[in-house]
Amino acid sequence: QLFLPESAFATMFPLLLLIFTLFPSSPGAQIPNQDQTKEIPIATNGQLFPWDRMRLPKIISPLHYDLSLHPNLTTLDFTGVVRIDLDVHEDTSVVILHAKKMHISGALLLAPEGVRPLQVLEYPRFHQLALMSDLVLTKGRKYEVQLEFAANLSDSYHGFYKGSYRTSSGEVRVLASTQFEATFARGAFPCFDEPAFKANFTIRIIREPRHIAISNMPKVKTVELPGDLLQDHFDTTVKMSTYLVAYIVSDFLSVSKTTQHGVKISIYAVPDKINQTAFALDAAVKLLDFYDDYFDIPYPLPKQDLAAIPDFQSGAMENWGLTTYRETGLLFDPDKSSASDKLGITKVIAHELAHQWFGNLVTMEWWNDLWLNEGFAKFMEFVSLDITYPELQVDDFFLGKCFEAMEVDSLSSSHPVSTPVENPTQIQEMFDDVSYDKGACILNMLRDFLTPEAFEIGIIRYLKRFSYQNTVNSHLWESLTNVKFCSKRKLNSGSSKWYSGDELDVKAIMDTWTLQEGFPLVTVEVKGREVRLSQERFLRTDNPSLTEGFLWQIPLTYMTSASSSVHRFLLKTKSDVLYLPEEVDWVKFNVNMSGYYMVHYGAEGWNSIISLLHHNHTALSGNDRASLIHNVFQLVRSVGC
Repeated sequence: QLFLPESAFATMFPLLLLIFTLFPSSPGAQIPNQDQTKEIPIATNGQLFPWDRMRLPKIISPLHYDLSLHPNLTTLDFTGVVRIDLDVHEDTSVVILHAKKMHISGALLLAPEGVRPLQVLEYPRFHQLALMSDLVLTKGRKYEVQLEFAANLSDSYHGFYKGSYRTSSGEVRVLASTQFEATFARGAFPCFDEPAFKANFTIRIIREPRHIAISNMPKVKTVELPGDLLQDHFDTTVKMSTYLVAYIVSDFLSVSKTTQHGVKISIYAVPDKINQTAFALDAAVKLLDFYDDYFDIPYPLPKQDLAAIPDFQSGAMENWGLTTYRETGLLFDPDKSSASDKLGITKVIAHELAHQWFGNLVTMEWWNDLWLNEGFAKFMEFVSLDITYPELQVDDFFLGKCFEAMEVDSLSSSHPVSTPVENPTQIQEMFDDVSYDKGACILNMLRDFLTPEAFEIGIIRYLKRFSYQNTVNSHLWESLTNVKFCSKRKLNSGSSKWYSGDELDVKAIMDTWTLQEGFPLVTVEVKGREVRLSQERFLRTDNPSLTEGFLWQIPLTYMTSASSSVHRFLLKTKSDVLYLPEEVDWVKFNVNMSGYYMVHYGAEGWNSIISLLHHNHTALSGNDRASLIHNVFQLVRSVGC
């Protein structure tokens, strides 16, 4: 469709007619309408660009990238050639893909009919290239495009970027490394740079003999080239998204071990610090073995490298087979590092290795569901370390993360865990406490409510069903629904109805936690055997209208003076009543702070808990006592006392 002023339409009509004549069946020749953009997409050469949207068309998808790169660490630039095998889903004469700040020196179509040149149009606003063919690419047939390109190594910490470090003798040494999440692979090579466009990658890197090159997969051979250069050939990757591609050219040294499942683990670091890698190496071996068993899916690659990068902006990055870290996130000096350093290193390794399954093997379809990657990896940090490193007492740290998430989530500026995003800036903003910490806390709440055993069964089902694919929220909830339990769990529902786990509508529950921002404050008032419950959004604001219209399905847990057992009640409405078997001296909701909500006790509720703690403070767990203190302070702040 076309939305243009009449005068503009008259001026451009001959050009439009030519485009529709050349590309009659191509969805790639659509012209912008008012709903999609206010700006007519004009390529850098002045021609009309044949695509008007931020997201790529789905008429073509990549199957395989053959990528050859030559980074020059003296001139700080790189050249490359990429050949992309294409799967054509609709007849078209245009291939739209991504490239950013890149000079394209040649473009060819390798078709069954022979090799043909392609015209290249660039649209920098959306970081897009259009490869224009005089031959129609026919649905169902396979084609290949070849692009020669060159660019400078990035001077930021994104894309294919230059780094440096100073040796103990004062010498400055240069390296080149990658950071492609979320939308920076397009700055390193032309590609379909969206997570749903998964493909296999075969990578070759040219280097000087004084350097090494590492990538996602093991090196299969090294070829000598003229000019005293070497070319490393790496094995073909599994099917994966572009943001997980990685390669490093450096003078790093490495140490290695093998896991019980036969995976080679290597830690890479600058030569002066290679003696600080022993702790991380042991932790990586232990944690990869744990995940191999927990997920019941063998780690699919033959190796896992962990590289300590001197210049690194993110905390770490889960590139498949080559995870990258800040030096402080990986290196441990027994003579200088602290206990908190040890906790930090094990947590970040646990996070990135969890991603090898949750994020890499199964990937969110689009960045609006980034929390599926990051919330789960954050959650698995604590599940894994609680078992593999119990002495670190990671439970205490997790409680703090939930408090921190609530701090952000109680502001009117918060956003839903799953939020529509479109452009790279919006995508980058999703990497925050809500996606990571709140995501982890609501998963912990669901695990506690379903039982850890049922939760694990559902997660394994999810990973096996969607391996090497992309997912949305509902796929996870479907996998956690209808999990058959060995025994039934009773939910106190007023009528004392028995529910089995497979009657819980997990999607209905969790949509209320992922599709709206904030969290609830549950007010509890006990009168005899009657417990009156109500919910509202907890928001630090003087404007009560901002709390209206919010409703959660809250998996409540509670214990009483009459029973040490944990009872459960699903609060679906604004208010409800549950009945206790007998009158009690006190009731404590949100047992062990497993739920992502706050509680206020009306009437004599607070006084009864205070009396209990005066008499026997160990009657409640440390988490329970911490959550009570947290709730009191937050409630006082909210009323401005």
